[in-house]
Amino acid sequence: MTYGLRDLDGVRVELCHECGFDGREPRHLGTTLAEAYASLERLRDHPDAGQRPDPETWSGAEYAEHCSHGHIVAFCARAAHRPDSAHLASPAGAAAATAEFINELSDAQWAAVTDGWPVELSVREAITHLLHDLEHHVRDTRRGYAKLALARNIDVVTSR
Repeated sequence: MTYGLRDLDGVRVELCHECGFDGREPRHLGTTLAEAYASLERLRDHPDAGQRPDPETWSGAEYAEHCSHGHIVAFCARAAHRPDSAHLASPAGAAAATAEFINELSDAQWAAVTDGWPVELSVREAITHLLHDLEHHVRDTRRGYAKLALARNIDVVTSR
């Protein structure tokens, strides 16, 4: 596994050597979540969004759909005793629902333990994982589009 939770100096953090995510970095979750969802929304509109770069790698549209389901926010909503939002159809919709959810959380709700994971995660840790998931999949999508572009031009490059 290239990413995951690590206990460093008694603090649980999420780190990923593949995309560079470091949960120790100070960030405003609302702002960075909005930026990540906006990037995914733009990438969803790419001309190659429906194409997989290879059979094992999702297309940009599949990454956007995966990130718009709201499963993580649903786990957090249950833990915080808040209403759950339904499946969302777009990154923009997911961004709005996530922002509304996190902006209304109390300190106690941020600390509540979520379900749906093999380990105990607070709402804050789960939302931090959501941010990592979004940022990671934005990178995955960009890599896929670059791979598709290179594959289309491979004959031009190799015939020189």
